[in-house]
Amino acid sequence: MASQTVGRVAWDDVRRQATDFLSRYIQIDTSNPPGNEAAAARMISETLAAEGIASELYTPAPGRPNLVARLRAPDPFARPLLLLHHMDVVPASPGAWRVPPFDGEVREGYVWGRGAIDDKGLGAIHLIAFLLLARSGVTLGRDVILMAVADEEEGGGLGAGWMVNNHWDDIECEYVWDEGGAGSHGIIGDNPVFSVSVWEKRSMVLRLTARGQGGHGAMAVGAPIDRLVSALHALQGYRADARFNEVTREFFRRVAATRPFPVSWLMRNAGHFAVRPLLSARINKIPVVNAMVRDTVVTTILDAGGKPNVSPETAMATTNARLLPDTDPEAFLQNIRNVVGESIDVEVEALTEASPPSPVASELFEAIEKAAVAEVPGAVVTPIQTPVITDSRFFRLKGAKAYGLIPAILTTDDLNTIHGVDERISIDNLVRGIKITLDAITRLCARDGASASDQRR
Repeated sequence: MASQTVGRVAWDDVRRQATDFLSRYIQIDTSNPPGNEAAAARMISETLAAEGIASELYTPAPGRPNLVARLRAPDPFARPLLLLHHMDVVPASPGAWRVPPFDGEVREGYVWGRGAIDDKGLGAIHLIAFLLLARSGVTLGRDVILMAVADEEEGGGLGAGWMVNNHWDDIECEYVWDEGGAGSHGIIGDNPVFSVSVWEKRSMVLRLTARGQGGHGAMAVGAPIDRLVSALHALQGYRADARFNEVTREFFRRVAATRPFPVSWLMRNAGHFAVRPLLSARINKIPVVNAMVRDTVVTTILDAGGKPNVSPETAMATTNARLLPDTDPEAFLQNIRNVVGESIDVEVEALTEASPPSPVASELFEAIEKAAVAEVPGAVVTPIQTPVITDSRFFRLKGAKAYGLIPAILTTDDLNTIHGVDERISIDNLVRGIKITLDAITRLCARDGASASDQRR
């Protein structure tokens, strides 16, 4: 049988639809807390219904739905692919932004606003690719599920975690395409690099507390705030050793092709005890790569005092640690206690469960790689161990193979807007992401191994 294709696509129309959808999606404020994803789920449901595609809402708490839609294979030969994104976003402080964060403004070739990249941009890419697949008439050999979830930014307890624990029969799948990695340019070498997350670090939230005698602000010496500041200063100087596992070694092996000798040689030999110090010195200059191979800890919240002339009796700080998958949490906790000193109480407030890696040698990874290189010739596609936590962990713990990629080519400036100010994604990246996604889906899910090569015409 000749290979199926999705046929010709009116990409100018797709460009307009994707831009309009993402702009309207951003205008729905789903800041978490509190989330309030109901209006976002309703907009997605209505967009699907307009194309004759039914969807179902699963609601664990008022105003916090999760949406599932499915394109069914008539005679499936394999378990489904699930396209996953989260509808909630982190809060934004409008005063710091060039544009209002929930206006979804379109200007300078970008869609601006909170969630443009994390994660409503990926949601728009998945949704439009899903609609194009439905329109194409391609015969599927496995179901394709579209899932939009609540609550990822607060741990996923009402979102992906709740769905996996309570409705697994409705979303059981072989593969998951989630966030966690991205395409980039200019961060590592001169080639575009698509970093596909196959594993992730664990999150450990620590509360540091200094207690003692407060007093008048003019006379207090060695007060809790002073001791906490000293402890946090010591924590700033903490640097765990770089450690390399099968995923990070493969990452360096693949990106070595983008760098000249001797850096390329160091990357190909990552993990060798003699090479590690030399490579680590270079990694220190690339924050996102540095975070991939070390345990890290960053202070995120301070809480002390209420009057300018009173030294409080208690001072607290919250820190966010990200642990490599094989780090012993108890040993790490003891290291932190040793760093901050005995006068500081250190308590664990939250720790995510360790999840296994997804294999690099898989049909979905191969489909993503082929689709990315077809759209961006010369690009390098590599697995990564992402420093962030994602909803993928819930699926990996269930045995599904999960991969994280925003299929866009982002610059350092773009990446710095995630959870920051002026978050935005270019319209060109939206279209590029839809092309890559549609191509990869058809390679994986079409009954005869269809390609989407005609889509780029």
